[in-house]
Amino acid sequence: MQWLLNMTFRRAVRCFLAGALAILPAVITVAVVVWVAGFLQKLLGPDTLIGGAIRGLGLGLVSNDAVAYVLGVVLVLVGVFAVGVAVESGAKNLLQRMLDAVLQRIPIVGNVYGTSKQLVAMLDKKDDANLKGAKAVFCVFGKENGAGVLAILVSPERFRINGREYQIVIIPTAPVPIGGGLLFMPTEMVQHTDVSVEALMSIYVSMGITAPQFLTVQAP
Repeated sequence: MQWLLNMTFRRAVRCFLAGALAILPAVITVAVVVWVAGFLQKLLGPDTLIGGAIRGLGLGLVSNDAVAYVLGVVLVLVGVFAVGVAVESGAKNLLQRMLDAVLQRIPIVGNVYGTSKQLVAMLDKKDDANLKGAKAVFCVFGKENGAGVLAILVSPERFRINGREYQIVIIPTAPVPIGGGLLFMPTEMVQHTDVSVEALMSIYVSMGITAPQFLTVQAP
């Protein structure tokens, strides 16, 4: 009888683990979406500075605050869509020059705008020049047998600080690689790999589960 109970319990545990692993990708996806939604709520919610400005757009047409906010969001989305149509129609350079002329002349704001412009440009897959410098690398901490980590090399540029050469790398966080840390790594500790940036992101999002798909597995 005890043997039968043990077998039943083990089978129930296996079934539960199988079910948990089956829905884990969906759970991680939902977690990422919820995190992004929470971030947008804190940035664009009705009670925020930007949210108040959006609500102000709608208040010019209706008197109800909730309806005004929704209408303001719709107006902003329509505006973004209109800008996208203009960009796709060939007005990108004109719009870029107009923004540069206004924002880059403002102290402090100009520096933030310039940095943001470079980061967004790296995400624009139409511009290969901005992507060719970013690649996945393997960084080693400590001596030869120290710990290692996959990171994103921002550019091949080297910087000399206190008589030593460094390169800038970004180490994403798992399983939500939106955040991470920016490190100046000594050049000799940065090792180039054949892993793509897309593969690196997959490894982080899966918490290492997809690593065998992109890395050579050493037999025990």
